Amino acid sequence: MSAGEKYKKNTVGKGKNEKEFFFADGSDYLSGQGFVVEVEHVSSKKKVKFKAFMTAYNDTFSQEWNTEQVYGRADPLYNFKHTTRQISIGFKMVAASEGEAYENLTKAQTLAQFMYPNYSNADGAKILSQAPLIRLKVMNLLQDTSNTTVNSNTDPKALYTSYGGESGVGVLGFFDNITYTFNLENPDNGGVFEKTVGGKKNGTILPKTIDVAIGGFKPIHEQHIGWDENGLFAGGGAGAQFPYGAQGDGAEDGYPPLDALQTAYNEDLQRKNEEAKAEAAIANAKARYGGMFGNMRRKKDLNKLASGKLKGSKGRYIASAIAGQVAVEQGFLSDGELDSDEIAGINNAYDFAEEFVE
Repeated sequence: MSAGEKYKKNTVGKGKNEKEFFFADGSDYLSGQGFVVEVEHVSSKKKVKFKAFMTAYNDTFSQEWNTEQVYGRADPLYNFKHTTRQISIGFKMVAASEGEAYENLTKAQTLAQFMYPNYSNADGAKILSQAPLIRLKVMNLLQDTSNTTVNSNTDPKALYTSYGGESGVGVLGFFDNITYTFNLENPDNGGVFEKTVGGKKNGTILPKTIDVAIGGFKPIHEQHIGWDENGLFAGGGAGAQFPYGAQGDGAEDGYPPLDALQTAYNEDLQRKNEEAKAEAAIANAKARYGGMFGNMRRKKDLNKLASGKLKGSKGRYIASAIAGQVAVEQGFLSDGELDSDEIAGINNAYDFAEEFVE
């Protein structure tokens, strides 16, 4: 279906009241930005992409253990066998036009074809030659991250957001089952477009909405999945980003290490102290230099400061008031709060004035 067919002129009304209109589908823009579900057929390299109108995404990790009941023992003996993963997905194929409805039907058809194996000819007979493996990619949530380059300089945010692009490949695996619900009888989900030939209906319909349910995608992981003797998952590196591509700081249990917490606490405490110091300077300035004789008092304080006659806590109070007065005169609190630059300016002025206090 060509773009011209998909975005052809549309009409509403009949007869003299018939009007033409054009539309641009915003979901096309989003799909162009990577918001898609992509399925690649491994043997043919053919791909089909669906707009990510997601209705479900479930990722299940299951363990299997052998059990052996021993006489006289309350609990059985357990031997671990393996961990398996299964992903179920649901999304809608929604048509904004007749052309897109036809396009959706061809996509559903292609995906159904991906469920069948490859055959080869052997003396005139068809012999199964390859299983129907696929690669599935769901935006950044499901894709192969094993070839990602990760080192100490890798920015976690930049790494994570990069997974939604076109460069990544899907996870290898196969589908247990795919179910299409065509909503032919359900007008709430759009119903159908009815095709006409020569002004007459000929029994051809195009579903406006197709619900797709993938009951079970079984990944076949192409890298070692598990912990090593050094306490690193998948040996560290790119494997540590399994399964969602997120990069932590290497801390256990997902929490920052203690030294990082202490650093964050110290930084937050310093910021609060500096803010309180700046606010106190402004309050001191208003209290000391407000009123009729404020300017005269300030001149005396400046002279004392210059002569080095300010001492002790009284001297530090005056130094604070002098720094705060600068902020008052420049309107630092005109918007009701201090920003980081204003706080730094007040504190620098106070530190400078305090150098002259004995």
